[in-house]
Amino acid sequence: MSDRYIITDDELKKLQNKNLEISKYIFMFCKEHNIKAFLFAGSLLGAVRHKGFIPWDDDIDIAMLQPDFEKLVKLWPKYADTEKYVLTMQSKEYNDHTLSSKIRDVRTTFITVDTKGLDVVQGLGIDIGGFNACPRTRVGDVWQIFWACIASLFKAGRPPARQKKVVLMMSKLAYSIFRTDKSRYPIWNFAQRIATSYDKKYDKAEYVRELSMFPYILWRYPKRWFEEIEYVPFEDTKFPIPVGATEYLKKRYGNYMEFPPEEERHPEHRVFFMDLDRPYKEYRGIKYYTEEKR
Repeated sequence: MSDRYIITDDELKKLQNKNLEISKYIFMFCKEHNIKAFLFAGSLLGAVRHKGFIPWDDDIDIAMLQPDFEKLVKLWPKYADTEKYVLTMQSKEYNDHTLSSKIRDVRTTFITVDTKGLDVVQGLGIDIGGFNACPRTRVGDVWQIFWACIASLFKAGRPPARQKKVVLMMSKLAYSIFRTDKSRYPIWNFAQRIATSYDKKYDKAEYVRELSMFPYILWRYPKRWFEEIEYVPFEDTKFPIPVGATEYLKKRYGNYMEFPPEEERHPEHRVFFMDLDRPYKEYRGIKYYTEEKR
């Protein structure tokens, strides 16, 4: 029997509203501190196509160019309301097996199938990503992609979804050799430092890319698409989107105004348990990080 939690329509609406609440705070913080942040991925598609959430979407994705991301990381612990919202990032001490940083509402509980065995922050989170600089040569591009894939593989701690058998076999072999987060950390940290080394010349970069998830690691975008933002309607408010939103959506989704097949219209996250009215710490040892789930 599957232990996956089935979200009802009413729960999905409540989940969307909570995501909206957290995102309003994030964008307000970014505006106050001169950090240029914007919707991207499915949230950007929702803003353009639906003027809000894609009806079946269960999260919000926020991105920024890497210098702005680094500024956010520096300022959030000092000036944000961290009694409500914490910024989580993978490090030697913390690994929640997600590929993007998140700003999480610690007053909520949102446990996924992949995190139920981990003693980590289990509050509902908004994905926060930075676009890293691309090298100027084709050889450098391949080099960056290779190391970014290595970093993602060892950060995630699980085989990438929907990949070819040879990729899955190689992933499982790597995990069988390096079995613990402690042994995997030096590998992904080293790989990540190589992949992001081009950020040292960010001002001269003409292209940027996401370094978090395959296959998006393979794609690169003109940096100018994301250097300026504009505000558009999103549900009951207005959120920023990049000026190159149309070009980005075409590259990522093709005919982005066309709806996907009916069978693909469902929430993305594999939820194990959620309670948006109670803090996750109340469920430690009950719903997550229990003896049988570690």
